[in-house]
Amino acid sequence: MMPDRQDFGEIDRQAAQWADRMNRPLQDAEMAAAFDRWILQDSRHVEAYARMQGLWQSGAMQDALTAAEAGAGAAAGSWPGAAGGTRTGTDESGLPEDGEAPNWAAQAWKQFAAFTAVALCLVVVVSLGARLLVSEASYRTARGETRDVQLVDGSKVRLSGDTRMDVRFTPWSREVVLREGEAFFDVAHEKVRNFAVDTGSSSVTVLGTAFDIDLVDEQTRVVRVYRGLVSVDAGAGRQWRLPAGSGIEVGGGKVRSLGDVPGDHPGWIDGWFDAEDTSVRQLVQRLNRGSSRPIELSDPALGDLPVTGRFQTSDPEMVLDALAAIHDLQWHREGGRYLLSR
Repeated sequence: MMPDRQDFGEIDRQAAQWADRMNRPLQDAEMAAAFDRWILQDSRHVEAYARMQGLWQSGAMQDALTAAEAGAGAAAGSWPGAAGGTRTGTDESGLPEDGEAPNWAAQAWKQFAAFTAVALCLVVVVSLGARLLVSEASYRTARGETRDVQLVDGSKVRLSGDTRMDVRFTPWSREVVLREGEAFFDVAHEKVRNFAVDTGSSSVTVLGTAFDIDLVDEQTRVVRVYRGLVSVDAGAGRQWRLPAGSGIEVGGGKVRSLGDVPGDHPGWIDGWFDAEDTSVRQLVQRLNRGSSRPIELSDPALGDLPVTGRFQTSDPEMVLDALAAIHDLQWHREGGRYLLSR
């Protein structure tokens, strides 16, 4: 049985609504999930959305009309009988007998036909199945290792040590799951697809910007923005928009604003960590990502001690000396580890 014409009309209407929604500056996770459900529900949804998105993104039709108007003016000036020219005669239609009709209309049609061909190709490709256009990859680093990753959209990611990340790109979304560790994202700008990072307890959504996410522990997330605007969603209606130069720490039911985020990339890339009333536990975790010899605390309570300052994480023994001086502690090597104690 052939699908009802009204079915196609309704699908096109829904596709147009989704094209409008997905081209807005920021999307939340709920809307993105709803879109994924809708697009995968029916292969006709994929085709209709591709058509609407092609029309949304392309200015080919307007370009063709503009070229037609420009061509009309140029052709009028070049006809015999136009200003500065002579006309030998006309036929009944009013066209010149000795000259050819202006070709601006044909040129405009060719331009629009080319656009239509591209749009049709897009529909054909997408109609092969959304799953064929899905790009998935997983990345991880070992302790003491960093890694640069270039994603298929041109975005760049620097992974810190002991970090795990999964990536899933579709024609309508860019999704990253940061499962462990820390990563600095330099996101390629796109008008259509948001770039979303899920950290488990919160999510970050952007279109094109540079930011850093640190998974401090199972609950605590630290986000710092170095370019553009970032939307952070911690669930339960807790949302923030962070401009460049700012940051936020969310975890354990608490929120702490980080008002001064200098530079264009995080300090850890250069081997430094800027602590601002940070716990020793967090600093030790940072050191452990880059050190082949782990640091352990003899007493878990030591992890609650606060520290402020700039620490060279590429030299853990120097940092341990600083911690010992600040809080009257001591450290020593024990087997394959460093042990920090009172």
